[in-house]
Amino acid sequence: MTTYEKSLKKINQCLFWLNPNAKHAIELKETFSYPAYNDELRNSLKGTNAVLVYKVCLESIYFEFIMTLMRMYDSYEKETACFKNLFNEINENFIESYEKDKNIKIKGELKSIVHYFNNLKGSHLVSRLTTVRNKLFAHTATNFNSNQFAEYGHAEELLEKTLPLLNRLNKLFSNRIEPFESIIDHWKGFSSEFWKKFVNTAIKSG
Repeated sequence: MTTYEKSLKKINQCLFWLNPNAKHAIELKETFSYPAYNDELRNSLKGTNAVLVYKVCLESIYFEFIMTLMRMYDSYEKETACFKNLFNEINENFIESYEKDKNIKIKGELKSIVHYFNNLKGSHLVSRLTTVRNKLFAHTATNFNSNQFAEYGHAEELLEKTLPLLNRLNKLFSNRIEPFESIIDHWKGFSSEFWKKFVNTAIKSG
């Protein structure tokens, strides 16, 4: 297997895992967002024991959401299916071989994609979510700067900016895009149906 073939295989492997990872992040985001930002739903639980379970559920879902999302931005494991390891396989020789193999031009689009990724990777969204993941969830650190902490909304915003990046790579290397918008719409419906039933059951049980 040539160096080009090995790099192309690694890129395809990364995309193979990044796509379902993004899908799972969407599911978690929509499962969290409906109850977290729905005042009517939250207020209807006040005065019931269910409010305790509601809070634990939201915190657990958001924790998993951050962990799932940040896997895509990991860069410390050689075998991790992440954006950084995907881009590590791309150099001038690979681009030249890929353009010749597929009879297409990708250099300009790749340059734009890498620029977009680097801006995102260096943004406050990634840095603050990394702080939460590494110092709070993973190690429960006692010494950290509160100004570096992520807030509700940061993970949602990062996911919103990540999906177009991923689909630009999908189109470039597999000539297809994932139906992320359809997944979002469907999961919104699943989430609202679940939480409405949860609230109705909680209210009936007192």
